[in-house]
Amino acid sequence: MIKVLWMAPTFNHYKARFLSRLSSEELSLTVLAGSGRGIKDGDKEIESEKWSFLLERVNIPKEKFGNSSIVRMKLKKEFKNFNWVLLPAEKKNLPLLLYCLILKRRYKHVKLFSYNHPVFKSKGGKVTLLDKILTKFFFNRLDRVIFYTEESCKWAIENKFINPKKAFWANNTIDTQEITRVYNFQLPNENEPRILFIGRLIPSKKLDVLFEYYSHLSALFKSKGKCLKLDIIGDGPEAKLVQEKIEKDEKIRWHGALVNEDKISEIIKNCSLVFVPGHSGLSINHAFAYGRPYITLESIDHAPEISYLQHGKNGWILSEDQNQNVRTIADLLLDREKLQSFCRNAERTGNFLSVENWRSQFSRALMHA
Repeated sequence: MIKVLWMAPTFNHYKARFLSRLSSEELSLTVLAGSGRGIKDGDKEIESEKWSFLLERVNIPKEKFGNSSIVRMKLKKEFKNFNWVLLPAEKKNLPLLLYCLILKRRYKHVKLFSYNHPVFKSKGGKVTLLDKILTKFFFNRLDRVIFYTEESCKWAIENKFINPKKAFWANNTIDTQEITRVYNFQLPNENEPRILFIGRLIPSKKLDVLFEYYSHLSALFKSKGKCLKLDIIGDGPEAKLVQEKIEKDEKIRWHGALVNEDKISEIIKNCSLVFVPGHSGLSINHAFAYGRPYITLESIDHAPEISYLQHGKNGWILSEDQNQNVRTIADLLLDREKLQSFCRNAERTGNFLSVENWRSQFSRALMHA
């Protein structure tokens, strides 16, 4: 049996659920989790559920995880017990990489790997010369690097950031098995158009922009004698903004932080599409798992999952001015044939991004000779 230690400076219910599917008769998983960014959405559910992996907690925030003496003490004690140790490949974790390399000199059977982006980035999404140098330094000292997408894996190889023999990919995922347990694909209600926002209520998600777009779309629909509704799933520092909006508009419904798919499915199945104007990552997977198109605004800050979005097929990455973008969204909501096509394309993408495929891709990478 392969024994894996997965270090997770940030650990949420998304990650807990799909990691639980990785454990098997062939692979034993232990997760060493930090306290993340200090936002506790779903933490109670993580602690209360029974997982197939062993969860160990350290009260260290993401920014300090890579240079924490507590994390190093944990590693020193447990490093020898594993075949593979996952080290998040980020600049802030360079001290932790160096410490792991010291431990590897003593415990030569332990291998290091990461699951990450193809290159380090600085603020604003810029890739500096130093970013490139540090990326190569990090990757060259790992035994294996698993990338979030096939495209990012190819890019890293082509740009000589990594030895092709070390490079693998596994599409990032959510626990789609939990979704298929409670939901069968269905097309959205033709007579009640609804937009869904799902994600943490934080500045990078651009909730102010969401409400601007909704205001324009709602007015447009009203002029056509139709009613457009907005559902919001999530919690976080900008909850006050959402509270102010729902008090003024009864067509906006805020469901709070939901992590159980039986509750989420009841909302998404009634929605026409998912719109997150800001930073987009696993919410893309979530939308596609339910067969719903995903719409966002063009940005250099999106997570690698943005590559799963096929512009004009299963969603839109809008880059025009706000008026044109509003018309594009309205056109999709009002054109039943187009919306059905987008939904079916989203469903197909969701099936490809299933947790079963992810587990197969990931296991292949670790078990490859």
